[in-house]
Amino acid sequence: MTANSPTPQSTQPTDQAAVSMMQRLRNLIIVLVAVGLSVAVFLGVQTGSNTGSLAAMAKTATPLETALTNQKPSLIEFYADWCTSCQAMAKDMSDLKQEYGDQVNFVMLNVDNNKWLPEMLHYRVEAIPHFVFLQPHG
Repeated sequence: MTANSPTPQSTQPTDQAAVSMMQRLRNLIIVLVAVGLSVAVFLGVQTGSNTGSLAAMAKTATPLETALTNQKPSLIEFYADWCTSCQAMAKDMSDLKQEYGDQVNFVMLNVDNNKWLPEMLHYRVEAIPHFVFLQPHG
């Protein structure tokens, strides 16, 4: 070996430093991507869900007792606030209610409320959303 050529031992620490730096850079990129995706999912869930529409529809829904006695056909929806399918359908259901609300009762029963357990058993609700259409005579 010549005096100017590096020895294998002297290049090894630089290689380890380069590998260490690459691993740190890779880890930093992974962390940044994970944080970015987490924020995107969080914001997407917060802004993309129709929970507000679902809650608004539930507040303005025809009470079941009224729907059973007012001689109009009724569409009963069994739903839950946490149900993503129910949330996704809320806009469409709201549009239907705006178009046919004067002709049809739109009733919403939250399956998380034990008050509706007899109705859930009567209409055999096994999954949500679950819809029941009743003719005016019940």
